[in-house]
Amino acid sequence: MTETTAPLARRLRRYTTGAALIAFPLLMAVETAFDPALGGNGEIMYRASTEDAGALAVSGVFLLVIGLLMTPAGLGILHLARDRGAALANLGAVLAVLAGLRFMGTGIFYLVGTGLAGGDRAEMVAFVERVNSGWVLGVLVLGLAICAHLSVIVLPWAAWRAGLIGLWGPVVATVVVLVHFFLPMELAYEFATFGILAAVFGSLGVGILRMADAEWDATPAARPVRERLTV
Repeated sequence: MTETTAPLARRLRRYTTGAALIAFPLLMAVETAFDPALGGNGEIMYRASTEDAGALAVSGVFLLVIGLLMTPAGLGILHLARDRGAALANLGAVLAVLAGLRFMGTGIFYLVGTGLAGGDRAEMVAFVERVNSGWVLGVLVLGLAICAHLSVIVLPWAAWRAGLIGLWGPVVATVVVLVHFFLPMELAYEFATFGILAAVFGSLGVGILRMADAEWDATPAARPVRERLTV
């Protein structure tokens, strides 16, 4: 008898990829809405730890989860773009993993920051500023931030090349990310950026969740480019 459904383990990969693509930008938007420490300098971190410790801790956990979701999101696109878009998918997957490290690092920084409450204000502010001023950490943070921006540009282009989303997806993601990179870190700009990205990646994730098992498992040459994604 011919097997008509994929084994659960392989189907779980598809479900995980689709869910991750939908969830990570949505969680970014939600986290941004109540993040009490945007900017992350000493004064901001100390104020957040004393006045909004609960929000700071929740933001830290959200960022850890977002970081974890970046890996299956990138690897799922890598799985599907094995022919057209393969080079972009390879790059995008690497960037997604590095982006995950960036979000997880920020999440850990927030969770550590909750311990500033109760300490001497001047000493705690000086401690955070001293940590932030290190050139090694500065270069690492900047590099991972650039990777995070590039990952949400490259992955939609890889998906488009693989026939998984229409041209509107990578174009919108590219414009939004480039504009965001040069805007100040303010709540309205951050929320709008992640909201638009949620629409792009959400469309991609829903398409993967609705994908047939045979289409997910097919070799690239055998996988049809769905006409509904070309508009």
